[in-house]
Amino acid sequence: MMKNKITAMTVIALPAILLASPAATLQAAESVKLDDQGGLELSITANRRPQSIDNTLASVTVITRQDIEKLQAQDIIDVLRLQRGINLSRNGGPGSQTSIFIRGAESDQALVLLNGVRVSSATTGAFDWSILSLEQVDRIEIVRGPRAALYGSDAIGGVIEITTRKTGKPYVKVTAGRYDTKKFSAGFADGDANTQVALNISSEKSDGFSATNEKAGAFVFNPDKDPYHKNSVSLAFSRQITQRSKAGVDLFQSNNKVDYDQGNSDAELQTIGAYLETDFSNRWSQKISLSHSNDDLVSRSAFGTSHFETLRNEFNWQNNVALSAATNLILGLNYREDQGKSADFNRTIDNTAVYANLNNKRGPLNLDALLRYDDHSKAGSKLTGQLAAGYDFSDSTTAFASYGTAFKAPNINELYYPGFFGSYAGNPDLKPETSKTFEVGFKSQINPNHRLEASVFQTKVKNMISFSGENNQAINTDKVDLEGLELGYTGQHNQLDWGLNLSLLKAEDDKTGERLIRRPKHKLSLNLGYALSSRTHLGLDATLVGSRKDNDFSTFPATRVNLDSYSILNLSLDHKLGKHVGVGVRVENVTNENYELAYGYNTPKRGAYLTLSYQ
Repeated sequence: MMKNKITAMTVIALPAILLASPAATLQAAESVKLDDQGGLELSITANRRPQSIDNTLASVTVITRQDIEKLQAQDIIDVLRLQRGINLSRNGGPGSQTSIFIRGAESDQALVLLNGVRVSSATTGAFDWSILSLEQVDRIEIVRGPRAALYGSDAIGGVIEITTRKTGKPYVKVTAGRYDTKKFSAGFADGDANTQVALNISSEKSDGFSATNEKAGAFVFNPDKDPYHKNSVSLAFSRQITQRSKAGVDLFQSNNKVDYDQGNSDAELQTIGAYLETDFSNRWSQKISLSHSNDDLVSRSAFGTSHFETLRNEFNWQNNVALSAATNLILGLNYREDQGKSADFNRTIDNTAVYANLNNKRGPLNLDALLRYDDHSKAGSKLTGQLAAGYDFSDSTTAFASYGTAFKAPNINELYYPGFFGSYAGNPDLKPETSKTFEVGFKSQINPNHRLEASVFQTKVKNMISFSGENNQAINTDKVDLEGLELGYTGQHNQLDWGLNLSLLKAEDDKTGERLIRRPKHKLSLNLGYALSSRTHLGLDATLVGSRKDNDFSTFPATRVNLDSYSILNLSLDHKLGKHVGVGVRVENVTNENYELAYGYNTPKRGAYLTLSYQ
């Protein structure tokens, strides 16, 4: 009943509020700065609207297609591991299950969006990064820190939004390398002033290597190779219906078949998002979007076959209003329905929400207020908010401080999974995980070629969910403390360009004082490039990761072990043979470092990859 009241009141009230707003122009409300190439430095994810990064009161990183091409990266993990505030674990090589931790938060406490569509599984709560092909990616935006006040559940550690390729020249790319790795991708974008269409396809496969080693235990270890084969396709279409209205649709499908030492799995992800954007006036615009995603996972092992399927439908209605030249208002309505299915259960949960964001930038002072009310069918009602203030000490230097709350509703497995031989069952009485975060940071464009960013944060999470109750049932357990410092420095001098990122993190269980597994206390990454000529670019990227704790599941009960610190060095070359033809070379793990991202699981040895491209 409460949900219906919220929906009805919002539908009635929004147009009235918008029409009552004083006249102003949307263009005048935002002071957009340019990067050193004259392009817009925009953050879209942080506040659900285009906004210059310097005026965004959050820690934001935007990675473009050009950045990816310079790296000659073979996997999205190669890109994400270089970013500050991000740590990862992987159960084997490329194609294997991967977990991303933003600022020490759990992997299911990071919201992942693909073309604006939620893609984390409603059953496990986490996104399967192995299913995503890097060749499909045009842009990655990382927002560190809570964003539940705009996006609802899951955005405790932050948000990662991935946009597939929708513009650019037609291209064909072929790659071959170690472990008999073969990749093929192609795509095009075309259109006119009113209609645009883009299609991209990719396929990759590799013989791989054994995912595990002897430390994984006799019941897990199998020294055979574990290959994978992944195919994906994306399609985007948009049409300018009238001078003030635009409609579009984004489709994505990917399938990843991967072997692991106990069997094999077949993971498939399908998403479709449709939208209608309308500018009613120079001060009021709205976007209505509908999305559907289907996450399907089939796993086969000696214990049998399991099949989990997630179906998600979502509706979002967002209104952007310029109340004055200095003040912007966002009002939105959101509804989401998640369904999880397996041979043992078929359950559905839903969530209705209203949200608002008020931003005022007058002179050097920038103020942000965010508020959201969620009505979750199992977690109940939840009010989250965020306050942020920024001050421009000069045209090039800004400091900001923010305080925000967030929550993660229990996923379907945590609520309803019937268990495995009487263990690991869900619990319908679970409370949502909640958090409070305080952050202080600054951004300084020292000069057109040098930029420095820093932030300090503290997050406290309570009601953490774990399968540690009687018979390992899901229960709410301890509190977690996350504290850290992040520094980023990018620069360019003549033909040399670089990026340096430092992350210091304390991630501990509040009750026991134990470090959370697979989170290092420090991580340092370097990305260095040198333009030998207008046609040739050399690259070097390196990552140094401190020691971590992990669990040894070969013992019963599991025991706590150490993962040693490690460093990885990669080299790359990008050379244009002609106007349309290019060649790229990447040598990964140049020093042949023997390291672990998860205890008992192997990682790639030194390997070289050759890429030929036409565009």
